[in-house]
Amino acid sequence: MSRLALALLTLTACATPYQPFEGHPVLAAIRFQGNDHVSAGELMDHIATAPTSGFFSKTARYYDADLFAIDLKRIVRWYNRKGFYEAKILGVDELRDDAGRVTLVVKIDEGPPSKIRKMTYKGLEQLPSGEMGDIDSALPIHPGDSFTEDGYEKAKDVLLAQLKEHGFAQAAVKGKVEVAPEAGTADIVYDVDPGPRIHFGKVVVTGNKEIPADAIARATGIDSGDRYSPLTLALAQQRVYNLGTFSGVRVSMEPAGDGQVGDVRVNVREAPFQTVRGGVGGSIEQGRWELPRLRAEYTNRSLFGGLRRLELNSTAGYAFVPSALPSQYDSAQSGITTLTSAQLTIPSVLVAGMDWVSRAEFAREVQSGFSYDDIAGRTGLTWRRGPHTVSGTLNYVRYFSVTVQGTQGLGRLVNVAGAGVAQEECRGGCTLTYPELRYSYDGRDNIIEPTQGFFTTVGLQQTVKPGNFSYFRINPEIRAYSPFTRYAVLAMRAMYGGLFTTGASPFTQRFFLGGQNDMRGYSPLRQGPKLGVAPCDSRSPPLPGCSVPFATQSVPIGGNAAVLLSAELRIHADYLLNHLGLVAFVDASHVGNDPRRPFQDGLEVAPGLGLRYITPFGPIRFDVAWLANPRNIATQPLTAQDPADPTKTINVTEATTVSSFCSGQTAGCIHESRFAFHITLGEAF
Repeated sequence: MSRLALALLTLTACATPYQPFEGHPVLAAIRFQGNDHVSAGELMDHIATAPTSGFFSKTARYYDADLFAIDLKRIVRWYNRKGFYEAKILGVDELRDDAGRVTLVVKIDEGPPSKIRKMTYKGLEQLPSGEMGDIDSALPIHPGDSFTEDGYEKAKDVLLAQLKEHGFAQAAVKGKVEVAPEAGTADIVYDVDPGPRIHFGKVVVTGNKEIPADAIARATGIDSGDRYSPLTLALAQQRVYNLGTFSGVRVSMEPAGDGQVGDVRVNVREAPFQTVRGGVGGSIEQGRWELPRLRAEYTNRSLFGGLRRLELNSTAGYAFVPSALPSQYDSAQSGITTLTSAQLTIPSVLVAGMDWVSRAEFAREVQSGFSYDDIAGRTGLTWRRGPHTVSGTLNYVRYFSVTVQGTQGLGRLVNVAGAGVAQEECRGGCTLTYPELRYSYDGRDNIIEPTQGFFTTVGLQQTVKPGNFSYFRINPEIRAYSPFTRYAVLAMRAMYGGLFTTGASPFTQRFFLGGQNDMRGYSPLRQGPKLGVAPCDSRSPPLPGCSVPFATQSVPIGGNAAVLLSAELRIHADYLLNHLGLVAFVDASHVGNDPRRPFQDGLEVAPGLGLRYITPFGPIRFDVAWLANPRNIATQPLTAQDPADPTKTINVTEATTVSSFCSGQTAGCIHESRFAFHITLGEAF
């Protein structure tokens, strides 16, 4: 192995240019010694000289001693900015190889870092101690911290922002730093002119034609006499825009002049009050196609002449669902799928930023394992403040026409899902009633294509009467984004789901993983517990080895527990093709029935690769994933009443293995693919 490495290094060296240019030798590399607190990469970013670079094809760079002498001063100055005022260059060694190429070794003595000894605020002596304490605690630096010039400048900006948040709209901040390099200390003095404390005057609305100005002013949440705050103005602009009635909103404060009161100006541009839109699309997933998918929507943004908003939406498509035989579709299970809803939003019900939302729905769902109809009514309050959203809703859902694939013609089924997901009584109809409380914090820089920040949400449900189910459900999730070099973003996600119940639970509230937005190693909904259906002895001719009624199909029934961990490296590949993105990802997850021990059986891991084509409405995405450690699952038996004794039950199907290692049509094992592909719009998270 060492010989191979030596050979590769030799080839690389041979590929490096060596011919001088105008008397300047080729610069092979720059190395640093003694740089314990500042990385070599950071130092390289702040000098003009660069060494020869490239992997397959080298781009020659040359050594200019005069230019590098200036770079040495830049290095010392950068150390000064980092708080090392005693830093110096001890020397530079010029190492030449046999071909005349130069490697520079820069020897650095960093000296001691400077620490902040004290911070003084001149001009704020009259501020109450509690208010001054709040301002001081918000600053990013304090006595005892390491001093850097960048940190000092940032602290000045934060101090100015804090003063404005406390009502000093005309504040000005200057400052100076007294550094004692020998002692390694820095004393910071902020010279502040706070000016008068400003309060809001009246709210003036312009640009409105049909919507009353009083209603818009009330929606801002600003009252005359409130203390000035930039955050208050930003929240007012968000609240007015969230009304959904305006295509443009700008909220600002008029100059206060010599006084202490400034009026608030709200400039709006009204959107069309009534709009009708339509579209056509489709969905292609491994195991389920929905083509075509039609969408129509109607929006009235000023119902009955006020700020009430009515939204009517309908999406309908035809779902093609596979049968037990490969590459065929079951016409009995395929069919029309739809979601039709009417939603009424009444803004600023109790306080500014709080909306009362009521919604009615009708849905027809057709999946690879089951189908059902439902009607639902939902009502609740949603309050938004900046990145925070809190909502509380009361939900009523009535299920009917519930069917499970592979159970037709098998008589009266006692239980078509071991945990009571879709019991016989749901065929005639069953009811679910639950209040839900949800909190979300959105700190992302961009909702469609985030590059930094984080998003977190948690939902809590508890069933109440009337209803056929009793459970408590919790579902927290966090997503984080961080730049990773100039051309990539690292995105991470963690999710837990727990449904605590001792009896039946509705399949719509159980946890299913698999598909384009979570565990991409599985086709939609396929990970986790499964029900065995379509017994092999019901086929004509029966499968070979059908001595017992093994299942020939598996239907996903979800679980009471789920955990999902995902990581993506999103690479901008514009250098290959405009608007192209490349993604390397790993999904790890588990679906089970014990919410107290979600990691009990370990995680299944699926690495994968994806392509993105970036559009204004989000990336068009193609992902392929491979299950690295697929688990064998034993299906739950399908039971029915014994025709000879109605008080007893018999197994229509026996427990059957679902495995990625099955081959062919044989009794006792159902094949599950290790590969899955997904084509969709938008990032996975």
